[in-house]
Amino acid sequence: MELKLKETYERLNKKKIIIETYKIKEYLNEAKNMTIKLIENLLENNTGFERDKKIGVGSEHNNISGGQGTNPALWELGHIAMFYDYHLLRYYDMRKYPIIDNWEIYDSFITNRETRFKFKKHSKEKLLNYYLKVINTSIDNLKDLDVKSSYLYLLSILHNHMHIESFIFTSKLLKKKNVIHKNILNQELNYKMKLINIEGGYFLQGTKEGENLIAFDNEMSQFKTYVNNFLISNIPVTQGIFLKFLLEGGYENDILWSKNGKKWKKEKKINKPMYWEKINDKWRILNFDKYEDIRLDLPMCHINWYEARAIAKWLGGRLPIESEWEYLSTNKGKTKFPWGNEMDCTKCNINYKKGLVSVEEYKEGNNNDGVQQLIGNIWEWCEDPFYPYDGFVIDSVYREFSYPFFGFKKILRGGCWAVPDILINSRYRNAQMPDMRMQFTGVRIAKNI
Repeated sequence: MELKLKETYERLNKKKIIIETYKIKEYLNEAKNMTIKLIENLLENNTGFERDKKIGVGSEHNNISGGQGTNPALWELGHIAMFYDYHLLRYYDMRKYPIIDNWEIYDSFITNRETRFKFKKHSKEKLLNYYLKVINTSIDNLKDLDVKSSYLYLLSILHNHMHIESFIFTSKLLKKKNVIHKNILNQELNYKMKLINIEGGYFLQGTKEGENLIAFDNEMSQFKTYVNNFLISNIPVTQGIFLKFLLEGGYENDILWSKNGKKWKKEKKINKPMYWEKINDKWRILNFDKYEDIRLDLPMCHINWYEARAIAKWLGGRLPIESEWEYLSTNKGKTKFPWGNEMDCTKCNINYKKGLVSVEEYKEGNNNDGVQQLIGNIWEWCEDPFYPYDGFVIDSVYREFSYPFFGFKKILRGGCWAVPDILINSRYRNAQMPDMRMQFTGVRIAKNI
């Protein structure tokens, strides 16, 4: 149920967030420039309604229990613009509805995915102009920000970045050229994984208002929890390790797979990782618009929760529990990040910088126990389903951010190379359907002691 404007303002004024105007302007311009670069690439020689048919149907309010899907690029651009319009600008203009006609089509909780592909009344030019109008107006409206306006601006910008990540993996699905970064190739390394002994204990899981730049509803409230002693891999599973899993029949060995994992493999006829093809008797990986050799030192990417569990079992372990992951990333609750209390972009692979990098890089971002790359490079699957913490209070503005997905999705932690530093921290909870392979997702291995 949508709150009345007065109640929304009362709740927003309780937030503990104020950002300097010049920083918000920087964030808006960064999001705008990245969005325009990606959407122009997606629309080049395209209609904006292309799709990858292998991915399947959507996973919002319709068929939420299974399946993932791409959005048409033009619809997604309209959706980002409508979010700025509906959740930011209309509070300033005191309007009830967005300024574009048929605006409901861009609400993902009203419009199912198939309808998004069928609605073609708005041209490329109209949607580009709509996006530029709302984001430029957002920039022009900037003045000294209070708590309420700081939250509304930051929420809209971070939502934009979530869809920038979507534009990136959609570009890869549709084999568009890579306009984000240049691949930086390193020497191939057969890097060996080792398990680190972690001493358990109590720590505070979750966040509170003011701890990070923004607190999302599913990250609160903070609570004390106990973590048992456990083992954790120093690095994520690499392409080299996964290649061995593949060659030794990992996809055919049903002992390694859960009941639903076996069902997914059978229905989708899965016998290899996403983007992997055997060419001239050699396994290669499609990276945007070209095939590349397997890099033994790169983290395995684009695996879903079923595949993550199978490789973990093959290695004699399991997926980390969400509390274990946060315990590691906060140094048992003593720091905000694995390396300390301040975001340091030189210590992790984020901000769209490089694409995937070797598991050997960014060791200066290790936690105190020597666990590498907890933040950035790839998202990491956890064992847990996505549920609210005790004391959950639904967001007063973005009502559908979390609650429709409780119980259906599985937890991912840590961010990836295709997220910005203003989004990611050790408390941030991503969640995706267990069959999702589109995003830059991988896994590290845990084990009971």
